[in-house]
Amino acid sequence: MGEKVRSIAAEANYNRRWLIGLIAGPLLLGVLAAAWILSVAGRLPAEIASHWNGSGAVDGWISVPGAAWMAVGMGALGAVIAPMAVLLRAQSLLAARIGVGFGLVFSVATVALSVAMVAGQLDLADTSQAELSGPVMAAGIAAAFVAGCAGMLLYSPGEVDRTQDVGVLAANEEAVSGDSVLAAEAQDRAARGETLRIKVTMGRWSWALSLGVGAVVGVGTFFIFPALAVLGVVVAAIIWVFTSGTAVIGPDGVMVLAAGRWKIMPLAWKEVRGALVEDIKALDYGGWGYRMGGGSIGFIMASGPALVLEAGCHQKYVISMPDVATAAKAAALANAYVLAPTVKK
Repeated sequence: MGEKVRSIAAEANYNRRWLIGLIAGPLLLGVLAAAWILSVAGRLPAEIASHWNGSGAVDGWISVPGAAWMAVGMGALGAVIAPMAVLLRAQSLLAARIGVGFGLVFSVATVALSVAMVAGQLDLADTSQAELSGPVMAAGIAAAFVAGCAGMLLYSPGEVDRTQDVGVLAANEEAVSGDSVLAAEAQDRAARGETLRIKVTMGRWSWALSLGVGAVVGVGTFFIFPALAVLGVVVAAIIWVFTSGTAVIGPDGVMVLAAGRWKIMPLAWKEVRGALVEDIKALDYGGWGYRMGGGSIGFIMASGPALVLEAGCHQKYVISMPDVATAAKAAALANAYVLAPTVKK
């Protein structure tokens, strides 16, 4: 399982197609369910039941357009869960396959629940006799089971390619070599106590990810309890803060200012053994943003060149860099400060 049988380009295309399908499929399912709900609006009460208490009595209502939006929201949540399994496949190929299956089960089952809620109220004058449609719910659960099993069996990713880029290897050689021109320049800068500040961000994707996930959370929670929709704003703000920042390398050590303001990952030079330039894969660290786990702490904005600081007992601090040249300059300066007698205590 997970044995690589494709070229690097073919593997990338394979996972890209699955990502597109796992996003478009649940969304389309939600939209189709919403279209059906709106098409039968004339056969439904003005407000339909959306929640039942422990005794089976209706204690929550929603408008027909609201029910349609609920179906879309359930599809949107599924469009987040299943693709995340593909993005995190570097952690475990088996877990990725299980995650795809779970995401499809969740998508189909929750959209079916929205449809069953509406189908159980067709042609009723009011909601006093409202109930979930048993046949629709049973069919939805069966379809969810089939979709989940099919996704888990059919999705067969290969191993993530971890070959280091030639340019990154050359940059690392310059950064760690004590007699290179880059190292000499870094030693002069360290002797003068200079500070290097590097913008580290996902760029436009930071806004897209923040607004997209925030919108999904806001819509999904609104139909559970309207006031909870504010969670969408909170989630969007948190994602933005941890997908845009500034790396600071100076006489006192290294740190990242999340959103250019909040200090995270502070590391004094006495804790650092050395600095490297590596061609990282974001999936190896669990994805993008501020990551912790597996003996590493990272501010990961993309796969590509990164400053890697070796500290403590086999611990790594990883900070994405905008390009290879900047990564080499940052690593060389870090190594210069590690070796400088004025800062090493």
